[in-house]
Amino acid sequence: MMSTAITLDTFLLAAVIAYAVGAIPVAYTIGRINGINVFQVGSRQAGATNIWREVSRKQGVIVTGIDAIKGVSAVLMARYMGLEGTELLVPTAAAIAGHWNSPITKFRGGDGVVTLMGASLGIAPMTVLLGLTAGIATAFLVHKKLNHPSLWGGIVGFIVFITLSFQPDSHIEPAIVYGLTGLGVAIMLHSIYFHKRHKEYFSDRERQRKNLDATITQDRLS
Repeated sequence: MMSTAITLDTFLLAAVIAYAVGAIPVAYTIGRINGINVFQVGSRQAGATNIWREVSRKQGVIVTGIDAIKGVSAVLMARYMGLEGTELLVPTAAAIAGHWNSPITKFRGGDGVVTLMGASLGIAPMTVLLGLTAGIATAFLVHKKLNHPSLWGGIVGFIVFITLSFQPDSHIEPAIVYGLTGLGVAIMLHSIYFHKRHKEYFSDRERQRKNLDATITQDRLS
């Protein structure tokens, strides 16, 4: 339910601010500083994973942290404006939209997984922290084997989050769980759509990975 003290103008302002925060092109900026255009290498997305692979692990960690802060900041500013509970799903969605379509980078961006995790952390800190830990661990374990490791990490993290949210001692509104899950599904669909639309990028990378694996295997047998 919308709080009686919260007006439509407040919601719109919170959404605009969250969109602007989400649209800050962290990965693109870090890439440019290091002489790389993230939209021309790797997955062609402005995300922590692409920076991790194409620039360095250190820079990838930095992008991960700042993208998470974007999500947290969007929620905290909305709280300051009076939004609570399910109302916080509005700025969360807006921050993700900004990350997807930044005006600064001609409406290009990344998956938004880390931004969603950051926003979720601002909504339900303790529960999300455990899910976030599981998600980061998963992304780290699969980043050399699968495309979009941040997406797989997000899926695992949300499974943990949902499981903990429905425990008897949880104080999280079911509507918040459903809303965050819906946003997670939206991110997954967005990623799948991008993957299919630009499948040539990922096909080339897969061939390169297989060739590298074959070379390593041959060297070991020699």
